[in-house]
Amino acid sequence: MASIITGLFKSQSQAGNLSTDLQNAGFQDSDFIIYLHDEEVTKEIKTSIWQYFFKDKTKLEDDSLVVSVKVKTADQIEKAKKVFAFHHCIHQNYFENIKFSDALSLDYLKRIVSLRAKAEIYKSPRLHYRGQSTGMNAEVLFGNSKVD
Repeated sequence: MASIITGLFKSQSQAGNLSTDLQNAGFQDSDFIIYLHDEEVTKEIKTSIWQYFFKDKTKLEDDSLVVSVKVKTADQIEKAKKVFAFHHCIHQNYFENIKFSDALSLDYLKRIVSLRAKAEIYKSPRLHYRGQSTGMNAEVLFGNSKVD
C-alpha cells in the first residue's frame, strides 16, 4: 500500500497548472487524482461560509479543488509538498497505508479526515475550570496600614 497526500486548493481553475506541475515533478497521470465538482454554489455563499469559519477576508473564486497524490518515498513526498506550496495549498492531509483505489472516492477521504478531527478533539488535554471568586472585600490593606 502507498501513502497519499491530499491538498485543498482555493479554485478549480488551478487544476490544469497543478496537473502540469505534478507531471513535471515526476508523477504519472495514474499517480494523482484531481476531484472536480459540478455542484453550483454561488461565490458569495462559499465566501461567507469560509470567512465565518476561518475569520479571514479570503474571497473564493469558484468551487474549491481537492487533489490526491500517491507517494511511496520521502523524495516523492517532498516533491508533492513543493508543488502544493507553489500553488498555495490551503490545507494538506497525509494518509499512510491507504489503497489508492480507495482514494478515488472523495467521500471516503472526507470520512477519514472527519474521524481524525474527532480523534484530535478527544485527545485534547483536560481543561480545568475555576469557579467565580468573591473578589475584593473591605479588609484589603494598603501599604503599612494596620487594622484595629
